Amino acid sequence: MVKTAPASSGRAWRLWVPTRQTFVLLHRWTGLAIAFFLVVASLTGILLAFEDELEVWLAPELQLAQPAPGQAAAAMLDPYTLRERVQQQLGEKLHINQLMLHPQPGRTVSFMADPATDPATGRPYRLGYNEILVNPYTGKVQGVRDRDKISLRPQNLMPLVFNIHHSMALPRVPGALLMGLVSTFWTIDCFVGVYLTWPRGRPFWSKWKPAWMVKWQAGVYRINLDLHRAFGLWCWLMLLLFAWSSVMFNLRDQIYMPVMSRILPFDNSWRAQPPLREPLAAPPMSWPQAHTMAREAMQRFAAERGISTDFEERLSFDRRRGLYAYMVHSTADLRSNVGNTGILIDARTGQLRGHWLPKGDRSGNTFSNWIGALHMGHVFGLPWRIFISFMGLVITLLSVTGIVVWWKKRKGRKLSKDKLRQA
Repeated sequence: MVKTAPASSGRAWRLWVPTRQTFVLLHRWTGLAIAFFLVVASLTGILLAFEDELEVWLAPELQLAQPAPGQAAAAMLDPYTLRERVQQQLGEKLHINQLMLHPQPGRTVSFMADPATDPATGRPYRLGYNEILVNPYTGKVQGVRDRDKISLRPQNLMPLVFNIHHSMALPRVPGALLMGLVSTFWTIDCFVGVYLTWPRGRPFWSKWKPAWMVKWQAGVYRINLDLHRAFGLWCWLMLLLFAWSSVMFNLRDQIYMPVMSRILPFDNSWRAQPPLREPLAAPPMSWPQAHTMAREAMQRFAAERGISTDFEERLSFDRRRGLYAYMVHSTADLRSNVGNTGILIDARTGQLRGHWLPKGDRSGNTFSNWIGALHMGHVFGLPWRIFISFMGLVITLLSVTGIVVWWKKRKGRKLSKDKLRQA
């Protein structure tokens, strides 16, 4: 709709005001554009809600670890020896830049492979893998895999499912851009969809009530329409959570942070540390020294923030930024079994450079961590994972019923045009 209004100069200016039909068209074509991607993401998300269990079922040789004969189940190697044995087995073409401090009995430990630089070419070696699965009792490498590889082998299946879910298994940047834009349009469509159910008459609640219900005694098309509308309303908050958290995962710097930082305060020290001009060729101190330095820094940080720590998770060396990242589990964590409280310290001096608190920090960080944990099923245990699997089915239902609504109305419009031509 175009409205004409007088201007002070005596000339008229035009203001475009969207009509309900504008939003109908926006909802229709946005839904059609993103439906395929939402179905794929929701179905793969159902599998990812049970990723750990499926990994063990598909590739037990990579995921399960047994003590050596006569070795006690609790007698795992210390983290320094474990890291050193992995490095010795795989040679000098890669760096093992982590100490894994919280191995689980009966499970392998996952190390990420950091390729070393080939002195002949000045470029990183091509390893053919980026994850190393290690027996924490013996230090033996039980297997390696490339988590980015497109393969239907059992050991590669769940990483492939994750990559399809996150980026349609496309290269990292275009895949994140694609799914980030899909998530952005989905977020907008959440608001458009609920607006289209808004009653235009009075009384408000009695007019709106039918939109929340399914008339099971009606015909197939009406049931399909009611399912689309009612499930969209009843599950609206969860749909918005999945949509907006997906924007956060894929287009954090481009869309999520510019929007959210206008609403909530954030601490960005964890991501804000710039890279060095030249990456560090080697850690400036031994791993036991670095571990001790990180522990002391965490003790000071925990005392300042009024939190207590339960167990250590890992210590990682970031050559590119010249930092150690030290992760522990604390009273600020959302997950009960994985530590996600972290500090960044200067690799040479031990000075605190940044921190990460799942909750109890700036409200923007806490909000973001909560929607991320809810999206990934990292809180509230098995009941929540079952619920988000149900939501994956709901999103698929909404996408399919939306396509059916469009198809039926398209056929109706075509029939009307044919009748007009024949008249």
